[in-house]
Amino acid sequence: MRAVQKQLLFGDVDGLAFAVARGKLDEANLPTTYTPQQLGPLLELLQLSAGGRIPRQGNWLVLNSAAPLVAALEQATESWVSPVKQHVGFIRAARLGPDADSRLTGFLMTAKRAGREISGLPAAVSGQLVAAMEELENNIHEHADAPETGVLAYKAEPGAFEFVVADRGVGILQSLRRYKAYAALPDEGKALEAALTDGISRHGPNSNHGHGFRPIFTGLVNLHGELRFRSGDHALMLSHEC
Repeated sequence: MRAVQKQLLFGDVDGLAFAVARGKLDEANLPTTYTPQQLGPLLELLQLSAGGRIPRQGNWLVLNSAAPLVAALEQATESWVSPVKQHVGFIRAARLGPDADSRLTGFLMTAKRAGREISGLPAAVSGQLVAAMEELENNIHEHADAPETGVLAYKAEPGAFEFVVADRGVGILQSLRRYKAYAALPDEGKALEAALTDGISRHGPNSNHGHGFRPIFTGLVNLHGELRFRSGDHALMLSHEC
């Protein structure tokens, strides 16, 4: 029977990871092949694959237009932007070398311009999204303990702008448990809920940390966007309807 091709969505990534965890994934006989159209599910899958939680993509993942992006990621390229339209690109969070900050700034400016010129967003909105990207990239350096695994990426399309910040660090649960007030958190799901509460961070309460997500949430309400946070085996979705 010929496999059905469908768009790769977050639910598919969750299902694949769950099947691997249960030892139930038969790569050779999957009834579906997946093609990535959205950036988020693709990068989440690639990060899980790099961490050994999902097998590397085989015949069941058809990259199509995402092939150049994935090739650049697999070649350990520090940063890459689509040379034709600059509608998609990434930069790694390692910040190597004395001019690393200026390269990051240049990448963020390219993303901001793509938001305006390709997605058609007002300049203020594009700037707000890029500021959220930078805030989350900073979190990799503050909390992940593995900035070399981090990546910051964007994709701009008419009427839509998507960005991803991902790493394979210690995870939110382990990060929060370092402070005794959060040592009893039972799993990654409860840790995600705690971390997304204003004022909570691994530095503890009343530490003047843990407020970085407020502008992101404010922007989410105003822009009718969606957010997905994943840590370990849990994910949390937020949208303007929440």
